[in-house]
Amino acid sequence: MTEDSKRGSALISALKSDEVVELSKEYAELSIDALIESKTLESIPFVSTVVGVYKVASSVRSQLFTEKIFRFLTHFSDLPDAERIKMTERLNENDKFAGQAGARLIEIIDRMESESKPEVAAEFLKSFAREEIDFNVLRRLLVALERIPSFDISELAAFVAIDPDQPVEMDEAFLDSLVNAGLGKNNGAWKSVIIPTELCITFVRAGRL
Repeated sequence: MTEDSKRGSALISALKSDEVVELSKEYAELSIDALIESKTLESIPFVSTVVGVYKVASSVRSQLFTEKIFRFLTHFSDLPDAERIKMTERLNENDKFAGQAGARLIEIIDRMESESKPEVAAEFLKSFAREEIDFNVLRRLLVALERIPSFDISELAAFVAIDPDQPVEMDEAFLDSLVNAGLGKNNGAWKSVIIPTELCITFVRAGRL
């Protein structure tokens, strides 16, 4: 078993564990540095592994990765144990993840350029757990989340709410980023206007934006 697979299995174990709730309580009160020293982390194998890497490497990237993992895990604290367990089982059953859901999630989270994106990813997964979206939509949402700049995410709800018949002036770079992420498309009219895709609407709804 490779290191990524070991870490992936530990992440899935953490998602299934009651410790996610305890971690959320601790994270709400303590900074990441303080949380790393907390005894709470020692009972979560995957988090302990991340903390060990963080203490040894002490690099900017490892600190960011640690924070992203914490933010990701703590966002599942309001999801009942049974739903979290069923969610991980459904992920592993899919041919695209092929029993390596944890490793795939780690790769996705590691590629995200900001510490806030894993919180949105967690919301997507919770929508999947509640069967509000299927696996194919989940995959497309995660790809879109990777592609869109983190500073543009807060503008998506307003973009979705715009009346296509009464377009407003918007930043060209913002619209380009939406098209690149699959969240915006040309309306096909003579006077071209960028409008939200169905994926964008789902992004806002599933991401609780």
